[in-house]
Amino acid sequence: MKRLLMASALLLCAFALLSCGSAKRTQKATEMTTNESVQAEIKHDIAGDWAPIRVSQNEVVFGPEGGKAVITNQNYDKWWLNDAQVAGTKTFFHADPGENYTYETLDAEGISARIVSKNQVEIKVTPAKQERAWILHLQSGNAFTSISVKQIAAMNAERITNPTLESIAKRTSVRSFTDQPVTDAQMEAMLRAAMAAPTGMNVQPWSFVVLRDKARYEEVFKGNFNLRIFRTAAAVVVFCADTTVTRAPRNNPQGEKVTMPNGTWRDDMGACTENFMVAAASLGLGTVWTASYPYPDRYLPIKEALGLPATVVPYSVVAVGYPDGEVQPKDKWKPERIHNERW
Repeated sequence: MKRLLMASALLLCAFALLSCGSAKRTQKATEMTTNESVQAEIKHDIAGDWAPIRVSQNEVVFGPEGGKAVITNQNYDKWWLNDAQVAGTKTFFHADPGENYTYETLDAEGISARIVSKNQVEIKVTPAKQERAWILHLQSGNAFTSISVKQIAAMNAERITNPTLESIAKRTSVRSFTDQPVTDAQMEAMLRAAMAAPTGMNVQPWSFVVLRDKARYEEVFKGNFNLRIFRTAAAVVVFCADTTVTRAPRNNPQGEKVTMPNGTWRDDMGACTENFMVAAASLGLGTVWTASYPYPDRYLPIKEALGLPATVVPYSVVAVGYPDGEVQPKDKWKPERIHNERW
């Protein structure tokens, strides 16, 4: 009986000690989450394919070929790396400062990390065909920062091209034009393309005002900082949208038609404007899309000068003409923005 009582007492003491340790660890974790994070800077001075393809304060992204980046941080005490694609926190490796701030290089599948100096960690990602992600943590006292390290997968697809795709790719903003005029046939072709855009419930809310008389521009575009561009263009097209639609209610298709707000007119007009500009690119013309609605200082003078109906607003203004010099389109292809199946 005495032995049983002694064993029980020992168990209670051990439980109390474990609880105390757990409470301290919980308090430590709370302190770490409430304090300010360590300031860290990501650098990538390695040129070519060995460099990251995107870098921000809290993220570094590599392509399928991998790469190298240096994380600069002020006086960290610890650093460790977690697999971001595993539920919970699977720590691949962890390091604490040794004497004279000496560290070992630690490797994990697809990634290695090495402390270059007291304030720098170098990460190196190997080539891979699949997407991978890790989280690098840097700690200074009770404060820490987390940096996401990602590697995107290669696109295993044949590169397809055709005249339509080429026109889309070469469309770019042109802000200076030659004196060569745009023909009526060219203008009609572009407006036909504009009117071929998709619209919600086939409402087709668009109308167009084509301006070629530059003597009117001062009145129509009063106070518009794009006036200089408009003056060099062969024509300026104002894309007008009826913000209402007249039709029978959805819950009563056979009922009397009523006028109601059109909830998709902005989407319709965006598609319409894009079609016009791609068609212009296919004809060797340049365009620039300038904003009008919803900025009162831009669209109200246009609305008044052109005599637009009460429910119609000038959505966008597009200058069109022959580019004055060669203009190279921007390469906006960013495969890291593509997520398969889920984010």
